[in-house]
Amino acid sequence: MATIENGYMGGFSGKLGPAVGYQWRGKWVVRSFSRTPHNPRTERQQEHRMLFKQEVQLAGRMNWVLRETMDEVSALQGMTPCNYFIKRNQGAFSVGSGPCELSVDWSALVLSEGPVAPVAFGAPEVTEGTTLSIGFERNPLHTRADNYDRVFVYVYCPALERGFLAAPVYRREGRMSVALPELFGGHEVQLWGMVQDNAGRWSETIYIGFGPLEDTATEASPQEAGNEESPVAVGQQPDRQRGSVDAPSADRSVKPPDDSKG
Repeated sequence: MATIENGYMGGFSGKLGPAVGYQWRGKWVVRSFSRTPHNPRTERQQEHRMLFKQEVQLAGRMNWVLRETMDEVSALQGMTPCNYFIKRNQGAFSVGSGPCELSVDWSALVLSEGPVAPVAFGAPEVTEGTTLSIGFERNPLHTRADNYDRVFVYVYCPALERGFLAAPVYRREGRMSVALPELFGGHEVQLWGMVQDNAGRWSETIYIGFGPLEDTATEASPQEAGNEESPVAVGQQPDRQRGSVDAPSADRSVKPPDDSKG
């Protein structure tokens, strides 16, 4: 029902027959009544809302990684890393067979972007229990690449909705070992690789693959179950105690000429 504001010939607010009156910028205006509801709740609209909700939830679980790997590229777009991740990966999400089931094309997910030369990962091998060995070709594109770039692997377990960034190795090593938490045993894991140079720039994401792990974990106490492997600080140097490679000298000029570039 409409309300007359300024006399019989004045403006009115509300619905009057096929018209709607309201005040805009100090003036009384009239428009036709829209028969189209603002929230039709059609099947397609509900599907889109469900997809967006799931995308936001996944971005939230990966947020601490995205803040490192997508911080620079998202800032150039005037977006947060999470929002850029959602925009960049819309094509990787679809509705599954169930009414509330989300299907994710894990191989299509982009977790990092940048100009750094990538590596080519081989198939992961389970060496013992939940320890993976992953070899990689150091410079498959034969472009300018530094042997002291750091190679990372991000591991995500969809069933547990948890993930972590494995300790990095140098590009020149050609192989890395990834020790997964025992609670990942018996679950499928998804693996992606990425490379970071000494300037903090990243490579494009490389999807490594997926696979179930043998369930080798014994029943753990609540305290042990909550102790997930701590994330590795992005940009840290590989651990010298691992015996894989000596830490690089601060003076890059002392490296042997034939071992400085791959």
